Amino acid sequence: MSITTSLKPVTTGLPVDLREIRKGVMANGVIDCENLLAIVNDPQEVEDAAKRAQKAGQSISDYARTRAEIQRLLGTASSKKAKNVGEYADYIAAGLRGDFDNAWSLPQITLWSPRPLVISEDGSSALPIKDGLYALDSETQVTAWHRVKRNPAAYDLEADFDFGAIPLSFEIFHGISVMAARQIFHDRNLKGVPVDKSLAMSMDGRDFGTTVTRKLMESLKVPLDETTVPLSSLILTGKRQVSDKAAEWMTMSVLRTLVATAMLGKAGIHAASTGIEHEDIPANKSGDRPDKVVVQREVMETVGAFFQENAALFHAKTAITAPAVVAGLGATMNRTMSWSADPLPEGFTLERLLEGIQWEREAKYWSGIAAKLTDRGAVSWAGGARDSGHKVYDALNHPESDTGKQIRGRF
Repeated sequence: MSITTSLKPVTTGLPVDLREIRKGVMANGVIDCENLLAIVNDPQEVEDAAKRAQKAGQSISDYARTRAEIQRLLGTASSKKAKNVGEYADYIAAGLRGDFDNAWSLPQITLWSPRPLVISEDGSSALPIKDGLYALDSETQVTAWHRVKRNPAAYDLEADFDFGAIPLSFEIFHGISVMAARQIFHDRNLKGVPVDKSLAMSMDGRDFGTTVTRKLMESLKVPLDETTVPLSSLILTGKRQVSDKAAEWMTMSVLRTLVATAMLGKAGIHAASTGIEHEDIPANKSGDRPDKVVVQREVMETVGAFFQENAALFHAKTAITAPAVVAGLGATMNRTMSWSADPLPEGFTLERLLEGIQWEREAKYWSGIAAKLTDRGAVSWAGGARDSGHKVYDALNHPESDTGKQIRGRF
């Protein structure tokens, strides 16, 4: 692979101070948003211009051709990347408005200059101005910045908002070939270990589902031997899985699944790994939505009482701690909530509905519902909430069905 290029070095352009990280290859610095957007093309405009040229039977620009070699295209408005631009723009604007106080962050922008930069000993340098820079690993963010700047009023910002006062951190690879740039794009996007979506969601301090989950953890005490301990001591945070020998009952993301399904019912099984707002709570037939305080109180009381009454099952790591079972259980708890679209029959309690369920982690009770037998005859609980949550819900809520009888040991 050819790493460097023989292109003419950049000697004039936008003055900037850089710190060399890898000599002759990569440096980093800070630039104001106004200047960044002036020298880095809007990827959306580049792509739209290329489409117009192709439709007219004309050649696309060299810049567009090179960009297509190192980046995913935004595509149509319905593509995942294009949708992300809109969400990113909303997030940026909310941060600029102060909606998040200090609790917001943007990744460093990664740029590429095919031409080498000349960086003096004191760090002074110049960035190319016309068609000389590409967003190598931050294109969604750059596109979103362009969108916000083009129409600040659409994002509740003043029409004369001073983008020149917004400093942005960047790193720049320079003087390396297209093939090297492509390799960096590949490594940045495929070599890293993706963060589990549910785990990341469990760290969102603005999310309603996460807020209630954290309050439950912090306020509830559950029995352990002859004493009580905070629920927070039994919930694993920062990891994706609880080991069989660990003291913790479940991860925080699994606990959030229980809260989400208790809030939303069966719809929460698929929403557990997405953001939850109070507005997501379905309105009743009269169009009324329960007050936020009411939702929080009922969920915390119902889930908390269940934990206290069934702590032994959780300590023993029975089937009740499996993610799919947790999801089905939470959706069942939703039937006891005052806003439930499918409430339990009058006089019928959650305890009565769950009577006789065999919580032991045995295939004869849970195979084909929340677990499966492997080729070696072992029981696997690998299926997640989205995979098997609905099957568990149906078995819990329909005692006379085949699966309902199975989990109750009535074969």
